[in-house]
Amino acid sequence: MSPLMTGLTILLILTQLAAAQVPGGLAYSGETAWDSATGTFTFKSSGNMPDGKEEFFWQVPIQVKRILIGPNVIVRGGFRVAFRPPENPLHIVGGERKSSVIFGTESERWTESNGVADNDKWKYGAVCVLGDATVHVSNLTSKNPRGYHISGYANKSVLHVLRCDLLDTRSGQNNNSDGFIGAAGSTISDCFISTGDDAIKVYRDIVIRNVTIEQHRNGAPIQFGWGGENGRAKAEIENLTIKGANKDGLYNMAPFTWEGGRGGVREVTIKGLTVDLAGKLYDEAANRWVPVGLFELKPAQCTLNLTVTGAEIGTLPPGIRHARGTITINGRALQ
Repeated sequence: MSPLMTGLTILLILTQLAAAQVPGGLAYSGETAWDSATGTFTFKSSGNMPDGKEEFFWQVPIQVKRILIGPNVIVRGGFRVAFRPPENPLHIVGGERKSSVIFGTESERWTESNGVADNDKWKYGAVCVLGDATVHVSNLTSKNPRGYHISGYANKSVLHVLRCDLLDTRSGQNNNSDGFIGAAGSTISDCFISTGDDAIKVYRDIVIRNVTIEQHRNGAPIQFGWGGENGRAKAEIENLTIKGANKDGLYNMAPFTWEGGRGGVREVTIKGLTVDLAGKLYDEAANRWVPVGLFELKPAQCTLNLTVTGAEIGTLPPGIRHARGTITINGRALQ
């Protein structure tokens, strides 16, 4: 063989080996495949990422454009997404909604047990968008994350979640398994959420469509703020269903809760709302249990303007309302 042909052969082999290598140095015990031509990384069989506090999370390299989790594949780990230019969004897609799973831990209160600060707990979830990036997550299940499920707190961490289940099946009441939050322009559609903390945080402009939420003892299905989210946010919601799921009927928050803040404004429209919930809520100010209502709006310095049409809430009372603003349900303004 001529030296030229030998050099070309070696170059071809090296190119093929480079294409087969796992980008970003991912350590994963299961079978994977990497297609450098399309930027597609596939998890073909169940497996684990390293169990360390930080090593459990793969910082997805920018050359990866699409992550596929096959049917009947459980990935024990999490995905962290750094800055990506707008023309290079990331897609994380499951092959089958119920059996393509991102799994965190069987342990309760993982973040507390591992010394994670309150403001960092979202970084230890199934999908954590750490920088400005657009990320699409679809057709999969997030189960028992170490921290939050799917979240992004950067100014332009835009998340689009479609046809997903966000589940916490552990028995603990304080697993910090908040469901979903993203930057302005984020959307969540055709999803089911049954988790151990706030399901959806409305801190930025958001669209919510065809979402069913099971409310457990800890956390609010819709959370407007805990104290540090004092700007303006707009939510457009269609076909939202909230179902009480705590067997003893005791809850620490209402379906729509604003826990704390000063000066925040939320403008919310809901077309189609069903709430099936009964029981008691713990009123911290009164230090007693009271009948649970639709709202627990604590901060008097904040404003909620809410218009709901097509509401089916049974005999659920309004609940606790200290916030300013106008609330109209099926054409009737609450006093």
